[in-house]
Amino acid sequence: MSATAPVGKAARSRKRKEMHSTSAAPAAVVVAPSSRWAWLRGGGAPAAAVAGKATRSKKRQKHSKGAPAPAVAVAVQPSRWRWLAYNGGAAAVGHSLLWAAADDPMAGAEFMGRVMTSLVSLGVTVAVVGGAYVGWKAGGLLKGLPGVAGLAARPAGALGAALWAQGTGPLISDGMAALAPWPVLLAPLAVAGAFGAVCWLYLERHAAGWAAPLRWAARIPLATVTLSSLLYTPGALL
Repeated sequence: MSATAPVGKAARSRKRKEMHSTSAAPAAVVVAPSSRWAWLRGGGAPAAAVAGKATRSKKRQKHSKGAPAPAVAVAVQPSRWRWLAYNGGAAAVGHSLLWAAADDPMAGAEFMGRVMTSLVSLGVTVAVVGGAYVGWKAGGLLKGLPGVAGLAARPAGALGAALWAQGTGPLISDGMAALAPWPVLLAPLAVAGAFGAVCWLYLERHAAGWAAPLRWAARIPLATVTLSSLLYTPGALL
């Protein structure tokens, strides 16, 4: 055997040992820095998640730098003269219709005077309506009862409260006598406020999305009530 054979055999053996040691070495483990919220998750975030988070952060910064600044909306307040023309025109049209129907520009003063002489009856009416509403709402708490009792809870509550409110006339009279003269002074404003509240709840509030002419037409009842309270209330008090 020649001398080169042992040398080649030793070289091949050394190469095999190097390849074996290289394959047996453990792979490098990438340990991502632990997040400050890692104690909630039970460990640090994976390296891919950290890298993805950094990439998204860079993209957001680049996008925020390149995006134009948002336009600032400038609120344009309507002119006072425009507001006065809008509401004054609606009040003038409503008052003209009342004038034409009653053939008297101050016909509302007579109506308000009648209200002033019937404050007790008006108070009883308000108490009956309010009592029926409260009784209906209170009966709704018992609608879970089985059978007919659950179905009759609300009607029975409304009827019982309304019947009780019918006997509140003496109580209202005594209260007005104890608080005189304030009930007489505030009654016209209370009546006008009640009419205005009804106009706003059932007409004005629902007309917000209508066309401009329809919104103006829906403003006529509320504006008329406001103007009438300014015109008729002093006459009723006198």
